[in-house]
Amino acid sequence: MNNPYEKWVDFFSEAIKAEVPEIGKSEKIAYFGIGGSGIPGEALKLLNLPVHYEIFRGYKVRVDEKTTVFAVSYSGNTTETLVALKEAERLGVRKIVIITGGGKILELAKSKGYPVLLLPNGLQTRYVFPFIFTYLVKLLNVTLGKIYNEVELLEGVKESLGKVDGLSSQLASKIKDKIPVFYASGLLPIAERFKQEVNENAKYPAFFSQLPEANHNEIELYSEAYPFKFQPIVIPSDAVDEKTAELIGAVIVRPFYSSPLKLISSMFLLAGFTSVRLADLLGVKPEELRLIPKIREMTYKVLESELK
Repeated sequence: MNNPYEKWVDFFSEAIKAEVPEIGKSEKIAYFGIGGSGIPGEALKLLNLPVHYEIFRGYKVRVDEKTTVFAVSYSGNTTETLVALKEAERLGVRKIVIITGGGKILELAKSKGYPVLLLPNGLQTRYVFPFIFTYLVKLLNVTLGKIYNEVELLEGVKESLGKVDGLSSQLASKIKDKIPVFYASGLLPIAERFKQEVNENAKYPAFFSQLPEANHNEIELYSEAYPFKFQPIVIPSDAVDEKTAELIGAVIVRPFYSSPLKLISSMFLLAGFTSVRLADLLGVKPEELRLIPKIREMTYKVLESELK
Protein backbone atom coordinates (compact mmCIF):
# COMPACT_ATOMS: atom_id res chain seq x y z
CA MET A 1 0.00 0.00 0.00
CA ASN A 2 1.33 3.41 -1.00
CA ASN A 3 0.73 5.81 1.87
CA PRO A 4 1.75 9.39 0.97
CA TYR A 5 1.09 10.56 4.53
CA GLU A 6 4.14 8.65 5.71
CA LYS A 7 6.16 11.46 4.10
CA TRP A 8 4.66 14.17 6.27
CA VAL A 9 7.57 14.30 8.70
CA ASP A 10 9.82 15.19 5.77
CA PHE A 11 7.24 17.57 4.32
CA PHE A 12 6.83 19.53 7.55
CA SER A 13 10.59 19.57 8.09
CA GLU A 14 11.15 21.04 4.65
CA ALA A 15 8.33 23.57 4.93
CA ILE A 16 9.60 24.90 8.26
CA LYS A 17 12.87 25.88 6.60
CA ALA A 18 11.15 27.96 3.92
CA GLU A 19 11.42 31.74 3.84
CA VAL A 20 8.21 33.73 3.49
CA PRO A 21 7.87 37.29 2.21
CA GLU A 22 7.60 40.28 4.53
CA ILE A 23 4.10 41.58 3.82
CA GLY A 24 3.63 44.08 6.62
CA LYS A 25 0.90 44.34 9.22
CA SER A 26 -2.61 43.29 8.28
CA GLU A 27 -5.89 44.70 9.58
CA LYS A 28 -7.94 41.99 7.86
CA ILE A 29 -7.00 38.62 6.37
CA ALA A 30 -8.99 36.68 3.79
CA TYR A 31 -8.29 33.18 2.56
CA PHE A 32 -9.21 32.06 -0.96
CA GLY A 33 -9.16 28.32 -1.68
CA ILE A 34 -11.37 25.35 -2.39
CA GLY A 35 -11.16 21.58 -1.88
CA GLY A 36 -7.78 20.43 -0.64
CA SER A 37 -6.59 24.01 -1.01
CA GLY A 38 -9.55 25.26 1.05
CA ILE A 39 -9.47 23.12 4.19
CA PRO A 40 -6.16 24.63 5.43
CA GLY A 41 -8.04 27.93 5.64
CA GLU A 42 -10.70 26.30 7.79
CA ALA A 43 -8.01 24.86 10.04
CA LEU A 44 -6.70 28.39 10.63
CA LYS A 45 -9.91 29.09 12.55
CA LEU A 46 -8.66 26.74 15.26
CA LEU A 47 -5.87 29.23 16.03
CA ASN A 48 -8.29 31.93 17.22
CA LEU A 49 -6.53 34.55 15.14
CA PRO A 50 -6.18 38.00 16.77
CA VAL A 51 -7.34 39.71 13.57
CA HIS A 52 -10.48 39.83 11.42
CA TYR A 53 -10.38 36.66 9.35
CA GLU A 54 -12.67 35.27 6.65
CA ILE A 55 -12.40 32.30 4.32
CA PHE A 56 -13.99 32.16 0.87
CA ARG A 57 -14.27 28.71 -0.67
CA GLY A 58 -15.69 29.75 -4.00
CA TYR A 59 -15.61 32.69 -6.37
CA LYS A 60 -17.93 35.17 -4.60
CA VAL A 61 -15.87 37.21 -2.14
CA ARG A 62 -16.34 40.21 0.17
CA VAL A 63 -13.05 42.04 0.69
CA ASP A 64 -11.75 45.61 0.58
CA GLU A 65 -8.54 47.61 0.32
CA LYS A 66 -7.69 46.87 3.98
CA THR A 67 -7.66 43.11 3.35
CA THR A 68 -4.59 40.94 2.89
CA VAL A 69 -5.47 37.92 0.74
CA PHE A 70 -3.84 34.51 0.97
CA ALA A 71 -4.83 32.71 -2.25
CA VAL A 72 -4.13 28.98 -2.46
CA SER A 73 -4.39 26.75 -5.53
CA TYR A 74 -2.18 23.72 -5.82
CA SER A 75 -2.76 23.26 -9.54
CA GLY A 76 -2.73 26.99 -10.11
CA ASN A 77 -5.70 26.56 -12.43
CA THR A 78 -8.60 26.47 -9.99
CA THR A 79 -11.22 28.54 -11.78
CA GLU A 80 -13.10 29.59 -8.66
CA THR A 81 -9.94 30.97 -7.03
CA LEU A 82 -8.85 32.77 -10.19
CA VAL A 83 -12.26 34.44 -10.46
CA ALA A 84 -12.13 35.34 -6.75
CA LEU A 85 -8.75 37.03 -7.24
CA LYS A 86 -10.05 39.04 -10.17
CA GLU A 87 -12.96 40.22 -8.03
CA ALA A 88 -10.62 41.04 -5.12
CA GLU A 89 -8.53 43.23 -7.39
CA ARG A 90 -11.69 44.99 -8.58
CA LEU A 91 -12.66 45.63 -4.95
CA GLY A 92 -9.35 47.34 -4.24
CA VAL A 93 -7.23 44.61 -2.65
CA ARG A 94 -3.52 45.27 -3.16
CA LYS A 95 -1.84 42.85 -0.75
CA ILE A 96 -2.09 39.33 -2.17
CA VAL A 97 0.12 36.32 -1.43
CA ILE A 98 -0.09 33.27 -3.70
CA ILE A 99 0.58 29.68 -2.59
CA THR A 100 0.67 27.35 -5.59
CA GLY A 101 2.44 24.67 -7.58
CA GLY A 102 2.27 26.65 -10.83
CA GLY A 103 -0.38 27.21 -13.50
CA LYS A 104 -2.33 30.33 -14.36
CA ILE A 105 -2.27 31.72 -10.84
CA LEU A 106 1.53 31.70 -10.90
CA GLU A 107 1.47 33.56 -14.22
CA LEU A 108 -0.89 36.10 -12.65
CA ALA A 109 1.38 36.54 -9.64
CA LYS A 110 4.40 37.14 -11.82
CA SER A 111 2.57 39.67 -13.99
CA LYS A 112 1.29 41.60 -10.94
CA GLY A 113 4.34 41.18 -8.73
CA TYR A 114 2.50 39.27 -6.02
CA PRO A 115 4.66 37.28 -3.58
CA VAL A 116 4.62 33.52 -4.26
CA LEU A 117 5.29 30.46 -2.13
CA LEU A 118 5.80 27.41 -4.33
CA LEU A 119 4.53 23.92 -3.53
CA PRO A 120 6.19 20.67 -4.70
CA ASN A 121 4.75 19.29 -7.90
CA GLY A 122 3.47 15.82 -8.81
CA LEU A 123 1.20 15.15 -5.82
CA GLN A 124 -2.47 15.51 -4.95
CA THR A 125 -3.45 18.68 -3.11
CA ARG A 126 -4.49 16.84 0.04
CA TYR A 127 -1.03 15.35 0.38
CA VAL A 128 0.78 18.71 0.50
CA PHE A 129 -1.13 20.07 3.49
CA PRO A 130 2.14 20.28 5.52
CA PHE A 131 3.54 22.79 3.06
CA ILE A 132 0.38 24.87 2.69
CA PHE A 133 -0.39 25.09 6.39
CA THR A 134 3.19 25.72 7.49
CA TYR A 135 3.47 28.53 4.95
CA LEU A 136 0.25 30.02 6.31
CA VAL A 137 1.48 29.92 9.90
CA LYS A 138 4.77 31.54 8.88
CA LEU A 139 2.87 34.25 6.97
CA LEU A 140 0.73 34.91 10.04
CA ASN A 141 3.88 35.29 12.10
CA VAL A 142 5.33 37.94 9.81
CA THR A 143 2.10 39.93 9.57
CA LEU A 144 0.89 39.60 13.18
CA GLY A 145 4.19 39.31 14.99
CA LYS A 146 5.57 35.89 15.78
CA ILE A 147 2.93 34.26 17.95
CA TYR A 148 2.95 30.68 16.64
CA ASN A 149 5.75 28.13 16.86
CA GLU A 150 5.53 26.31 13.52
CA VAL A 151 7.91 23.61 14.82
CA GLU A 152 4.96 22.27 16.81
CA LEU A 153 3.39 21.14 13.53
CA LEU A 154 6.34 18.82 12.96
CA GLU A 155 6.34 17.67 16.58
CA GLY A 156 2.65 16.79 16.40
CA VAL A 157 3.26 14.45 13.48
CA LYS A 158 6.48 12.88 14.76
CA GLU A 159 5.18 12.27 18.27
CA SER A 160 1.79 10.85 17.22
CA LEU A 161 2.92 8.64 14.35
CA GLY A 162 2.83 5.42 16.36
CA LYS A 163 -0.66 6.12 17.75
CA VAL A 164 -1.93 7.16 14.33
CA ASP A 165 -0.65 3.97 12.73
CA GLY A 166 -2.67 1.74 15.05
CA LEU A 167 -5.79 3.89 15.46
CA SER A 168 -6.20 4.48 11.71
CA SER A 169 -6.48 0.74 11.06
CA GLN A 170 -9.13 0.42 13.78
CA LEU A 171 -11.13 3.34 12.39
CA ALA A 172 -10.96 2.06 8.83
CA SER A 173 -12.30 -1.33 9.96
CA LYS A 174 -15.19 0.31 11.83
CA ILE A 175 -16.08 2.48 8.81
CA LYS A 176 -16.01 -0.27 6.19
CA ASP A 177 -19.53 -1.37 5.15
CA LYS A 178 -21.05 1.59 7.05
CA ILE A 179 -21.56 5.28 6.27
CA PRO A 180 -19.38 7.38 8.55
CA VAL A 181 -20.65 10.70 9.88
CA PHE A 182 -18.00 12.79 11.63
CA TYR A 183 -19.25 15.11 14.37
CA ALA A 184 -17.50 17.96 16.17
CA SER A 185 -18.20 21.34 17.72
CA GLY A 186 -15.05 23.36 18.40
CA LEU A 187 -13.02 21.03 16.18
CA LEU A 188 -15.33 21.10 13.17
CA PRO A 189 -12.50 21.57 10.59
CA ILE A 190 -11.05 18.26 11.79
CA ALA A 191 -14.38 16.50 11.18
CA GLU A 192 -14.59 18.02 7.73
CA ARG A 193 -11.06 16.90 6.88
CA PHE A 194 -11.92 13.29 7.83
CA LYS A 195 -14.97 13.46 5.56
CA GLN A 196 -12.96 14.87 2.65
CA GLU A 197 -10.16 12.34 2.98
CA VAL A 198 -12.55 9.38 3.02
CA ASN A 199 -14.34 10.78 -0.04
CA GLU A 200 -11.20 11.41 -2.11
CA ASN A 201 -8.82 8.66 -1.07
CA ALA A 202 -11.33 5.85 -0.55
CA LYS A 203 -14.03 7.02 -3.02
CA TYR A 204 -16.45 6.25 -0.22
CA PRO A 205 -19.52 8.06 1.17
CA ALA A 206 -18.84 10.11 4.28
CA PHE A 207 -20.40 13.17 5.89
CA PHE A 208 -19.66 15.64 8.66
CA SER A 209 -21.93 17.66 10.89
CA GLN A 210 -21.69 20.30 13.60
CA LEU A 211 -22.52 19.85 17.25
CA PRO A 212 -24.57 20.85 19.13
CA GLU A 213 -26.76 21.78 16.10
CA ALA A 214 -27.07 18.11 15.06
CA ASN A 215 -28.46 17.32 18.52
CA HIS A 216 -31.63 19.20 17.60
CA ASN A 217 -32.39 17.39 14.35
CA GLU A 218 -29.90 14.96 12.85
CA ILE A 219 -29.43 12.55 15.76
CA GLU A 220 -33.01 11.32 15.29
CA LEU A 221 -31.76 9.22 12.37
CA TYR A 222 -30.08 6.94 14.93
CA SER A 223 -33.49 6.09 16.42
CA GLU A 224 -34.47 4.08 13.34
CA ALA A 225 -33.13 0.85 11.88
CA TYR A 226 -32.18 1.15 8.22
CA PRO A 227 -30.95 -1.42 5.69
CA PHE A 228 -27.80 0.70 5.51
CA LYS A 229 -25.81 1.49 8.64
CA PHE A 230 -24.38 4.80 9.79
CA GLN A 231 -21.19 4.94 11.85
CA PRO A 232 -21.17 8.10 13.96
CA ILE A 233 -17.70 9.31 14.96
CA VAL A 234 -17.37 12.16 17.45
CA ILE A 235 -14.29 14.33 17.87
CA PRO A 236 -15.11 15.88 21.25
CA SER A 237 -14.04 19.19 22.72
CA ASP A 238 -16.58 19.56 25.55
CA ALA A 239 -19.00 17.68 27.81
CA VAL A 240 -21.96 18.06 25.42
CA ASP A 241 -19.97 16.34 22.67
CA GLU A 242 -19.24 13.49 25.07
CA LYS A 243 -22.94 13.09 25.95
CA THR A 244 -23.87 13.09 22.27
CA ALA A 245 -21.38 10.33 21.56
CA GLU A 246 -22.78 8.29 24.45
CA LEU A 247 -26.39 8.70 23.27
CA ILE A 248 -25.86 7.70 19.64
CA GLY A 249 -23.23 5.03 20.28
CA ALA A 250 -20.49 6.88 18.46
CA VAL A 251 -16.85 6.01 18.15
CA ILE A 252 -14.91 8.70 20.01
CA VAL A 253 -11.68 10.03 18.51
CA ARG A 254 -9.93 12.16 21.09
CA PRO A 255 -7.26 14.64 20.01
CA PHE A 256 -3.77 13.70 21.09
CA TYR A 257 -2.82 17.25 22.09
CA SER A 258 -4.28 20.49 23.41
CA SER A 259 -1.73 22.65 21.58
CA PRO A 260 -3.60 23.88 18.47
CA LEU A 261 -0.72 23.33 16.03
CA LYS A 262 0.13 19.85 17.29
CA LEU A 263 -3.57 19.00 17.37
CA ILE A 264 -4.08 20.09 13.76
CA SER A 265 -1.09 18.28 12.28
CA SER A 266 -1.67 15.04 14.20
CA MET A 267 -5.42 14.87 13.53
CA PHE A 268 -5.00 15.68 9.85
CA LEU A 269 -2.40 12.91 9.75
CA LEU A 270 -4.88 10.51 11.37
CA ALA A 271 -7.54 11.45 8.81
CA GLY A 272 -5.11 10.77 5.97
CA PHE A 273 -3.93 7.43 7.35
CA THR A 274 -7.50 6.31 8.05
CA SER A 275 -8.67 7.08 4.52
CA VAL A 276 -5.72 5.30 2.91
CA ARG A 277 -6.27 2.24 5.12
CA LEU A 278 -9.94 2.25 4.12
CA ALA A 279 -8.97 2.54 0.45
CA ASP A 280 -6.74 -0.49 0.90
CA LEU A 281 -9.62 -2.48 2.44
CA LEU A 282 -11.83 -1.49 -0.50
CA GLY A 283 -9.20 -2.18 -3.14
CA VAL A 284 -9.17 1.35 -4.62
CA LYS A 285 -6.28 3.66 -5.49
CA PRO A 286 -6.09 6.67 -3.13
CA GLU A 287 -4.25 8.91 -5.60
CA GLU A 288 -6.66 8.32 -8.49
CA LEU A 289 -9.28 10.98 -9.27
CA ARG A 290 -12.12 10.13 -11.63
CA LEU A 291 -14.83 12.80 -11.52
CA ILE A 292 -13.10 15.80 -9.93
CA PRO A 293 -11.00 16.60 -13.04
CA LYS A 294 -14.17 16.51 -15.14
CA ILE A 295 -16.06 18.98 -12.97
CA ARG A 296 -13.02 21.26 -12.97
CA GLU A 297 -13.18 21.40 -16.77
CA MET A 298 -16.94 22.00 -16.71
CA THR A 299 -16.57 24.76 -14.11
CA TYR A 300 -13.97 26.51 -16.23
CA LYS A 301 -16.32 26.55 -19.21
CA VAL A 302 -19.12 28.02 -17.07
CA LEU A 303 -16.94 30.74 -15.52
CA GLU A 304 -14.52 31.38 -18.39
CA SER A 305 -16.12 34.73 -19.23
CA GLU A 306 -15.43 35.95 -15.66
CA LEU A 307 -11.70 35.66 -16.27
CA LYS A 308 -11.63 37.99 -19.28
